[in-house]
Amino acid sequence: MWDAMLTSEEKAILEEQDPHWFEEFFFRDLDGWFSSDIACCDDCYDEFLEHWPHAYSADEAAFQCNSISLGCFYSGSRLQDVYTEEQFFKFLPLVPCPRCGNELKHNIWAYSFPFDVVDGFEKKISEIAEISQSTPFLLLKHPFAREVYEVIGDVAKETEPAFTNGALYRGRTIDSLKNNDLSQFGFPPNKVASEGRYNHAGMSVLYLASDLETCYFELRKAPCRVAKIQLNDQTRILDLTNPDESHNKHRNLLSTLIYSALMSARQDDIGQHKPKYVFSRFISDCAKFAGFDAIQYPSTRTVNGSYNIVILDDKISLDKTSTLIELPSYEEVQTEDI
Repeated sequence: MWDAMLTSEEKAILEEQDPHWFEEFFFRDLDGWFSSDIACCDDCYDEFLEHWPHAYSADEAAFQCNSISLGCFYSGSRLQDVYTEEQFFKFLPLVPCPRCGNELKHNIWAYSFPFDVVDGFEKKISEIAEISQSTPFLLLKHPFAREVYEVIGDVAKETEPAFTNGALYRGRTIDSLKNNDLSQFGFPPNKVASEGRYNHAGMSVLYLASDLETCYFELRKAPCRVAKIQLNDQTRILDLTNPDESHNKHRNLLSTLIYSALMSARQDDIGQHKPKYVFSRFISDCAKFAGFDAIQYPSTRTVNGSYNIVILDDKISLDKTSTLIELPSYEEVQTEDI
């Protein structure tokens, strides 16, 4: 059970006992160390990551790097010049967690998103999650979903076809391959296409990874072969990995989406029902309708800027529009520090 924040009377009494201005000193040093506010505390850490799963590994793991115990924060701050450690913890309730309002106890995570979060977005996440569970085909009834649909259409008008940067990787499990021909790594038949992050069941797409490690982990470390390929044709890609550069006009909305559970929640559920994929599949439908050939998005399985590309247009067949560079086996994949 979370602790309640101070009542106005309790806060007034504590402020009277404060010989200086504790809250101002606290945030001065927090900003001096991290240039960030408090993103969450021990009480709301899990809830924060439930809403913002991509924050855990994004920005060179800044969220993880900026965690600090309150004792360590005190010992390294200028607060110790004016407050004893006992006084520090006495007046600490004057600085409740800005996320949940509870008293700070052990640790804080100083982190700020590198974009302006859409107003009221966590409430929108909850509303859309409810629709995804009960009536997923009615997503467009939600105002935010309609806004996303319009934005993707607008982005499509500004996006020209281009060549992909460098090689990409396509993995297949060993038991699904008949031979090592490149055609074996193409679009699976619709009849065997299971529901994925960006495709409906029975609607085949092609998932590619930016590197060998990401490809391997996206296959859940299953025995596999991995084709290293180069796409030879230009493709029109909805780039969700770096909206600052690719779609700057709508960077805040697109970045909010990709950091959030609507797009980046891990789907580890067993079975056919995958509600966490409903909104990302909606994004895929919007992108395809707007004329995009593919979507580039951050991987939820690895870190350090890795990404995936999902090819939506089945006219882009690997055996006709790409060059095979290398075809390492599962054993070779294992030896490359994965």
